[in-house]
This record gives sequence, C-alpha cells and structure tokens, in this order.
Amino acid sequence: MMDQPILHLQFKIFKMKFYLVTLSFFLIGITHAQVMPQSFITNNNAYPISTSGANVAFNFESAISTVVANTYPAIKSDFSFNFSNTTPYTIQFFFNKVVSNNTRFGFIGFTTATNGFSYDPACFLFYEFQNGVMRNFVKNEYLGGNINVNSFVIGQTYQITTTYNGSQWKHYVNGVLFSIVNNNSTWSGTGNLMLGNIGGYTNIILDEVRFWDRALTQYEISNNYKKPLIGNENGLKLYYNFNNQGNPSENNSNIQYLKDLTSNNNKGTFNNLSLSGTQNNFIPSIAYYDSIAISLDANDLDSYPGTGNASSLIAGGNAWHDLSTKQSLFFSNNLNYNTNAAPILNADGGRSLYIKNMYGRSNLNTGISGSSPKSIEAWVKFNSLDNISVASIGNLSDYNQFELAANNNKLILNIGSNFSSNLLIKSTSTLVINRWYHVVITWSRSFAKTANYKYGAFTMYINGIKDNDFFNRDGEYNHSIDITLVNSTSTPVYIGTSLRPFNGKLGILKVYRKELLETEVLNRFNATKSRFGY
Repeated sequence: MMDQPILHLQFKIFKMKFYLVTLSFFLIGITHAQVMPQSFITNNNAYPISTSGANVAFNFESAISTVVANTYPAIKSDFSFNFSNTTPYTIQFFFNKVVSNNTRFGFIGFTTATNGFSYDPACFLFYEFQNGVMRNFVKNEYLGGNINVNSFVIGQTYQITTTYNGSQWKHYVNGVLFSIVNNNSTWSGTGNLMLGNIGGYTNIILDEVRFWDRALTQYEISNNYKKPLIGNENGLKLYYNFNNQGNPSENNSNIQYLKDLTSNNNKGTFNNLSLSGTQNNFIPSIAYYDSIAISLDANDLDSYPGTGNASSLIAGGNAWHDLSTKQSLFFSNNLNYNTNAAPILNADGGRSLYIKNMYGRSNLNTGISGSSPKSIEAWVKFNSLDNISVASIGNLSDYNQFELAANNNKLILNIGSNFSSNLLIKSTSTLVINRWYHVVITWSRSFAKTANYKYGAFTMYINGIKDNDFFNRDGEYNHSIDITLVNSTSTPVYIGTSLRPFNGKLGILKVYRKELLETEVLNRFNATKSRFGY
C-alpha cells in the first residue's frame, strides 16, 4: 500500500517530463517552420516528401575539373566490349547541347587509354563534336555520316542511335534513319565505356545511355527511343538512366557510383566531379531542363498562398505561382479577367486546387507558335466529364488551338474551334469522375510514320501509357485532320475557354515547348503517382 503514492508520484513526474519534451519539439518546429496559408491549415493538408531524385539526367558542363587540377570530369564505366568488324552492336543515348561550341571534344566512347577516360588513338566507337557536326570514330578511323548539330536547338533533347550489323553503320536521330556508312576495313579491340570527356571538355547533358550486343532493327529503334527500358531486354548489356540516385542541384558528393539497371551491374565511377550544384551533377530530367513554358504544382507551399496577392493583371487577385519561372496564372469570374476569383485549396492529392466556374490565364505568353512542338501535362480529378476544358494554349480557331479537354467521358486532344469541327482525338479509355488521372497531350512535327509521310503526330497519354495518337485512330475523324495546317499563335496558358469551363481539381499543370517523349511521360507519372493514390 505504501508503494502506491510513490508510483503515482513517479507517473506524474513522467507525464510532466513527457509534456515538456513534447512542448520543446513543438516550439523548435515553430521556430523553423514555414508560415502556412490559412486555407492550408483549414484543409488539414499534409505536405509529402519531394521525389525530385526520381527522374534526372546528368549535366557535364565544365572545361576543367574544380576537384582535381588540370583534369576533366568524367564517369568511367566497368563495362567493356570486344569490338571487331564482324561483331554487331547498338549504342543509344539522349543528349542536350548546353551551349553552342565548335571546339573539338569527345563526350562518349569506349577508350583503351591507361587511365580509362582519356583519348587514345585506339579508341572504339568514339563520338565527338567538331565544327558543328557530330563525328563518329572506330579505332581512330572516321566513319563518315556526319550529323549536323548546328541545326540542333540549344536546350532541346535529341536521341542518337548507332547500329553496326557487321558490314555497315546506321545513324538515327530521334528514331529516324539519318545516314548509312559501309565498312571496308578489318579491325578489332577492347575498350571501357566512358561518359563525359575524352581528352577534352564537354558541354552537354546525357541521359538514357544504352548498349546492346546486337544491331537493333529500325522498327525497334523507332519504337523504343521514347520509352524507358526495364533492363532485361534481349541483348541489352548496359543501361544508365541516372534516375533515383541523386537529387538535382544538391550536394550529392556521397554518391560514388552510377547504377547499371541490367543484371550485369556494370557501375560507373565518378571521376573529378564535384557532384554539387548545377554543373557536373544530377539535374532535373531533360524534359524540364529544356523548354518549360510554365510549371504549376499545388504541392509547392508558396505556389498558391491564397492571400490575395496583388498583380498587374488583377488587382488583389489570387494567383497560382510558378516558383521557377516567376510566372503566375490568375483566376477570374469572367472572360474579361477583370474580376477576382479564388480557387479552393484542397488536401486531395497531397495538395490541389478546386476550380469551378472560373477562368484562368497566365500573365505571360508561352512563346509556342507556328508548328513548333508542345506538350501539356496535368494531374486532374474531374467533377464532370462533359464539355470540360482542362488547359489550352493558342487561339480558339481551327488548327490554332491546342487543348486538353474532356467530353462524353473521354479525354480529348482538340485543335479546333469547337468539338463539332472534328479536329480532335478521343481517348480509347473511358474516364470516370472523382478519380485522379495523369494526362498528357503532345504534338511534334518530327514524327515519321512511314518513309513517305513525315508531317508530325498528336499523342495522348493516360497514367503514363500512350492511349491514342493521330495515326492509330479509327472511325469518323480519320479524314478530318490535315496536320500540315497546324499553325498556332503564342498566347497565355488558359484554364477554361469561352465554350467550356473547367470543373474539378488540379494538382499539377505544366506546359512544355517540346514534345514529351514516352519515356519522360512514364517517368513523370512514376515520380508523382504515389501522391495521387497510385
């Protein structure tokens, strides 16, 4: 009996200590916390951890390493290959020119140099830039079939494929055959793969590096160049996609190796790389690096503070802010955009905006005009699936509009003045209300369906998978679109049009001045899907 008061006192002391510790952590959290908008608190939202490292590339942009004096940054792979004039192979990679530079430098190849990443006269499959062209060498012999990189747009992504079938090389750009070079010599040797620099400096971004021990067919190349690989494909010996390893522009100096996604596990060792900042480091996917027109994400805590921020467009307007480009999308109750409207901040999808009977317009034009490539990406949950406009650019006229919409429970890619013009593509999938979807529409003039038909293609994706495109469509609309007439006007980004409002929730909305590749669409879906319940 005497023990009970003592135990009771000890329990009270324990509760007091626990309360003080809890209070201390709470106060520390307040000290370091970001000020939350009232609407955020009201909706009891939770802000998930970023997945910025899920979809990245690697940026080589330095003449001389800052880590080791008078050395060049590079990634040396454990992978080696026995080359000969009778041995087939295929190499593929994405690259992006950071700057225009005609100085000769190598950026990817198999080298026999002692240190593993310098130039050597016995190098195999060696790519370099010189005087505005991409040149390809085998054992110091120039192959020919120059690819003119002067015509490549700075900041634009290109995919290069080279195949060798034992008698000739074929070079492809973005899945389309560019040149054929016959082999007339005998050669053999072994080299280790190196990325970044071969005896010089590199100013490019690399991604999706693949090597096969067979010559891929033209069909395989045109089919896989936009797609991510699993790693177990027939003949695939090496696959570097740079994903899920480092975080863009952060300090990644603790990372020592690049992952090979095949079972061969041929890691890449970082040499003379700071792995910090934007140069010689992981960067956001090249889908972002090139050609973002506007990027809006309700999960960015400051993107929609809901505090009535003033603007030059609408005095006191509530705006959805692009924190990277400093653009904003303003909301109004009418199409004159002279009244203020405020979407409701919602906890659904991590953080999203509920938009109903409002019209949105960005404060700047996209710069996308003519027949230039473009893409719209969104995470959307529909409250209605009839006559709904999610987002659009261009003017509301035939072949000028580029609209992501929904009608009769189908996703719509519309390029006409209205749905009755038949200038549209419908999804094969049937959508339902109150469910999150990752939706993407794209246009590119560089698509080649056959050798005699090279005008371009419209494509739509749902949840990372291609659902439909212009060339595969069947039915009543096949005859109605002449894609040679595509000619859009640079306009702001719109949510809702004079014909169709938007009614639903938006978690993410992005517009690109490029065609998102199939591999990029799937990577974007995978990087964000957990937030939306997938």
